[in-house]
Amino acid sequence: MATSLPVLVSLVVSFIVCVPNTYAFTSIPLSQNEMNQRFNIEEWRMKSSVPTASSSSVSEKCLQNTREYLSALHHRLPWAVKMYESSGRLVEDLIHIEGSDNVHHESGLFDECLSVESHGINFQGKYCTVFFGLKHKENDDGSTPLDWDDSEEEEINENMSNFQKPSVGFCLPSTCSAGDLRSAVAQLVAAGHRIINEKNFSIVAMSNEKYCYTLEKIHARSTTFDNPTLIVLSVFCLLVVIVSAATVHDAWIHNELSNCPKSFSIQLLHCFSAKKNCKTLFSTEDDAEDSLACLHGVRILTTCWIVLIHFAGACTFLRLSYNKPMVLTNSLRLELQFVSNGLFGVDTFFLLSGLLVSFTQMRQLDQNKGFFNLKRFYVRRYIRLTPVYAAILAFLATIWPHIGTGPDWNFVQRISKSVRENFWAQIMYINNYVNPHKFTSPAYAFAESWYLACDMQMFWISPLFIYPLWRWKRAGLIWSAFSLLVFLGCSATVFIVHNLPATIVWLRPSELTRIDEYAQWHYMETFARMPPYMIGIHFGWLLHKTKDKTIHINKYLVATGWIAAAILGSAVTYGMFPYLDETLVPVINPWIRVSYGALHHSAWAITVGWIIFACTHGYGGFIHRFLSWKLFLPFSRMSYAVYLVHFNFMRVYISHLRKPFYFTELIFGTTYLGILVISFFISFVISVVVEMPFLNSDKLLFPSSSSKALESKRQI
Repeated sequence: MATSLPVLVSLVVSFIVCVPNTYAFTSIPLSQNEMNQRFNIEEWRMKSSVPTASSSSVSEKCLQNTREYLSALHHRLPWAVKMYESSGRLVEDLIHIEGSDNVHHESGLFDECLSVESHGINFQGKYCTVFFGLKHKENDDGSTPLDWDDSEEEEINENMSNFQKPSVGFCLPSTCSAGDLRSAVAQLVAAGHRIINEKNFSIVAMSNEKYCYTLEKIHARSTTFDNPTLIVLSVFCLLVVIVSAATVHDAWIHNELSNCPKSFSIQLLHCFSAKKNCKTLFSTEDDAEDSLACLHGVRILTTCWIVLIHFAGACTFLRLSYNKPMVLTNSLRLELQFVSNGLFGVDTFFLLSGLLVSFTQMRQLDQNKGFFNLKRFYVRRYIRLTPVYAAILAFLATIWPHIGTGPDWNFVQRISKSVRENFWAQIMYINNYVNPHKFTSPAYAFAESWYLACDMQMFWISPLFIYPLWRWKRAGLIWSAFSLLVFLGCSATVFIVHNLPATIVWLRPSELTRIDEYAQWHYMETFARMPPYMIGIHFGWLLHKTKDKTIHINKYLVATGWIAAAILGSAVTYGMFPYLDETLVPVINPWIRVSYGALHHSAWAITVGWIIFACTHGYGGFIHRFLSWKLFLPFSRMSYAVYLVHFNFMRVYISHLRKPFYFTELIFGTTYLGILVISFFISFVISVVVEMPFLNSDKLLFPSSSSKALESKRQI
């Protein structure tokens, strides 16, 4: 191993002589110093792309194959040239310095590296990613330790924050391990310590075999299925067969035997008919009695908004763009605050959920003369949400890791593993309390499922507020209003006790580092997110009491309502704008922090609630006409599946990317629209094949009195 450096030097000299370069085109004679300097540059270029060539700590096999690779490169063999071009370059001066937003990513060429092979060698191309971090090196008294070894290497921790670190993708012989590469790179950056805020830091090289790929490894993963994966594949194939058979039979019955009565078994089979479900899905006629038409527009606009926020967060938080500083600069723009500070958008769904549960159940109480069928209440909700949710969970836990490749595909594999480990908690809607993971870790599996858990838990306790409102108006209002104040007080107390940030603002680094703490104590905490749901219950009760009545409101009161809603909505959206830049406002006033953190969810819920109430009673004007546009209705039916699908599709897209892209508004917009359209297409397939068949089966097996009456009207 000690002879590796002389061998490298001789190879580099030969490489400079034999390979054409810019120096060969000049007729000006070079001095010895200039020749030495240019030789050092070429040597540095070689070492920065092939770090294992000059390391004394790599395995003998790795070193031997690296020499064979360099020898082939000297002779300009195509496979060696491809391998060299596929490797990223280690540029130490570009490695991230703490406090800077410039993060260097040198990705190399993933597919070209994996395709490297030759009959004359016993190795293939191996693509490995090395991440770089900073490690504080200082004694308790502030002095630099005497035994400070600048050569640092660590095993990589599986965390989304890795994607915030600078990285380089190297193409090496497949006999080199991640440990070999990590040690070699650590030696190259041994002198790369930093002085930051008068403190000493050393550069740490991090790598893992999970971030290394070969063609054989990828092929083995894509063709090897364990028993759970085979079972899920079989169930999905069976479901496709049933849907296909039901569709063909439905079309044949419609053409040949349309006048014949259908038996129960035929009706059950036709619940899975794609022909029937597509017709229902794309119908612009609302299938719900006493529908609130404006809700469809609110639901679809919020869904598109949530997808936009998640994609913008990916551009900010993950290594998706080369020019991250430009992304952060755009986040400072006033007109983009609905994106950079739009996490409250999910409160619209909490409001709608509470409103619809209250409105629908109170109608049922009227029809049943006060009888509250709790068993049917809970079972129907579970059947409504779970089949499509369970199908997506099963897909993520088994098939998902096999559908693609990419430099960051380990991220997908780790999420899939976590989904499998926590499947039971997900399907029971208790995953935000049972074995909760850090929000920034891939171990936090199905990212959107925290909302489903919160929503289901809120649904479980909703009868405690809905029935008293229906049975005892005054006492019910007092009880629910008191409960709302208690929830708000608990939320404010959490902000005070744990000193939580008002919200997650991407441009405040000190607060971004506390995202896990914020998520644990507030963002994914059911009782902290309960106020918008409670406000929805109150609006549902109000709409139920006034649904069939003509409400006359003074035009000045209507104008006041709209102005107040605009002020509240603007305060929530732009309330954090003066505090975005931490350099200008290092500390946010505690009163502002706590009041905004605890109240902005409720303020937004009141804003949206007023819009729905005004539109329902004829005071919405053009807003009502737009939100009630019938074209929204088919997309609204797919919104639940879109919510479940889009984030994981975004993860696949990010993990599959061979290169980060250069962020511009045009690229951002077109990529977002592509993700949105594909998410709707996938959701269409899921809705037709999974969601609607089970909803149809539920209506067939357990018809409600209102659906029976509606069916009688249709037959008449």
